[in-house]
Amino acid sequence: MIFRRLASTTASAPLKGWRKYAHQFRDKPASYMTTFALLHEITAIVPLPIVYYTLEYSGWHIPLVPQEAIEEGNRIMSKLRTRYGYEPLAPDSRIMVNLATSYAVVKAMMPLRIAASVALTPFFAERMVGPLLGSFRRLFKKPTTTN
Repeated sequence: MIFRRLASTTASAPLKGWRKYAHQFRDKPASYMTTFALLHEITAIVPLPIVYYTLEYSGWHIPLVPQEAIEEGNRIMSKLRTRYGYEPLAPDSRIMVNLATSYAVVKAMMPLRIAASVALTPFFAERMVGPLLGSFRRLFKKPTTTN
């Protein structure tokens, strides 16, 4: 008897905190998983040019990379670039170092990216992905015939 009373009061009480989002996820797992995947990829792609151009235009040099390694890497990349019709890199160009550094910085931000994606998933799933999927469903839904 006591269990029934507790179960009925908790079932009607509004969910708070993360439980509300867990309940929403249970109702629409595909929407939430799609939103998380999109946010995760967006948080990986958007920082790449930001970090690259910050390194490129600020003139910061990564001190751990010896000049000989840069020249050798540029020589190899220049061969590949000329093979595919692009101009070769200058021997002292830091483009490849900045690209590799940008990639490493974005990979190092993985825990922050995952946390941001998890935190933003409920908002984007409910306000963007859900309505967008509903629009597609209405657009491609067969018209109902009434007799």
